[in-house]
Amino acid sequence: LMAPPSPLLFALLQTIATSSKVFRCPKAIRASTVARRGALRAIVGSGILALTSQRRSEASPRSIGFPVAPLGKIEQMEGKKVGVSPTEVKDTLEKGIRDGEYFINPDAMPVEIFDDNCRFKDPTTDVKGLSRYVKALGILFDPKRSHVKLKEIHIEGPNEVKATWEQDGYLKLPWNPYVPPYTSKTTWILDKESGLIISQEHEWSISGIEALRETFTPHA
Repeated sequence: LMAPPSPLLFALLQTIATSSKVFRCPKAIRASTVARRGALRAIVGSGILALTSQRRSEASPRSIGFPVAPLGKIEQMEGKKVGVSPTEVKDTLEKGIRDGEYFINPDAMPVEIFDDNCRFKDPTTDVKGLSRYVKALGILFDPKRSHVKLKEIHIEGPNEVKATWEQDGYLKLPWNPYVPPYTSKTTWILDKESGLIISQEHEWSISGIEALRETFTPHA
């Protein structure tokens, strides 16, 4: 199981939660979008700086990668396709992204080719466990107002698949944050014996700090 979130992240989320009353009062409702955006940036600014300062010796500012919790324990998911070829894994991923946009739609994720203990990492989060990642997908983007466009996908080596894709959309948060279009390069690592994916890692065209700022920026 994953460790709990970093103390700084937890404190930041608590600050945002206790400050949410700002957005429920009449004056805040009448405030301009620019004013509300400035208020939220002020709330998270110190937390973001603290996070990057804490992790600077461990990773670049483009990769904060803190654990996400609580997402429950890792659960077994049925229907695994053990022993499939890298080509079949690549084709299944391609269908899941191109047709199902699984990065924003957990119902379309091809769970049959992922190991239950797979690690999922991007510049802002680090999740271990397929079932936990599926839950995380379900609480992030609004699939009705978000988009994923696959640019290309290919086999990089005997146990590695890579893809480039674009995404934009709205997050499922009360202040309606919008994430502008960005490019992601994803690497999947396959287990040599089972052929199942044991690692999925995203590299973004935007930094982790930029992503966090967009997460907490209100949108009209």
